[in-house]
Amino acid sequence: MNKRLNIAQALLTALFVMIILAAYQFLIPDFSYKSIFFIVLCGLSAYIGGILSLKIIKE
Repeated sequence: MNKRLNIAQALLTALFVMIILAAYQFLIPDFSYKSIFFIVLCGLSAYIGGILSLKIIKE
């Protein structure tokens, strides 16, 4: 992604990341490597959220 996000796109990305991480935190039971998967999921959801916000909200 070499485009810059505007305010609406950044808010949509942040909302997407919060929803994904909240679902992960509350729906997945505890296991020994949950924190490692949480870090990976943070990056992946931010990447996907950025791509979706660029597609949904055009400049």
